[in-house]
Amino acid sequence: MEVARNRDALVSAAIRVLAQHPEASMAEIASMAGVTRQTAYVHFGTREALLAAVRDELSRRAFAVLDAADLAAGTATEALGRFLTAAGTLLTEQAAVGHGDATEEEDESHHLLVEESLESLIRRGRDSGEFATDLETGWLVAATIALGHAADRHIRAGRLDARGAARNFRASVMRLCGANDPDHM
Repeated sequence: MEVARNRDALVSAAIRVLAQHPEASMAEIASMAGVTRQTAYVHFGTREALLAAVRDELSRRAFAVLDAADLAAGTATEALGRFLTAAGTLLTEQAAVGHGDATEEEDESHHLLVEESLESLIRRGRDSGEFATDLETGWLVAATIALGHAADRHIRAGRLDARGAARNFRASVMRLCGANDPDHM
């Protein structure tokens, strides 16, 4: 029980610490978690292993947030708005940890559910006439994900704060899909 609690505390502490100090050491993360540096190394072995656990936790949280957006409810435009709002809230939490150490396979596996959900949502919006675009659905999905990565890079580079990046991300995707965004008119 204590082992699981320590592991969870380390991952949670890493998320908080890395958001403020991306180069934080294992000792700093362990201190925030209320455990020793040695305990952190027993659980994760390396800082990279801890970062992988953090990325997994952030992905789990992202899927939970996106699931809570209930993309099947309401109009396609409303659902896309909820998706983009949820994605925007994740930008701040994920920006400091990033995906730079993730393998291409890990990155693709993390995107698979998002891609499937977006594809279904975009098809629904096109079928209903809410999304007025002649761009291919697959292109719209890929472009949406690429825009999310662009927002993430702008936050990390300090070119935009998370709120500004989320606002630009939302406006860009809505325009790309040819949707009228009632929240940003």
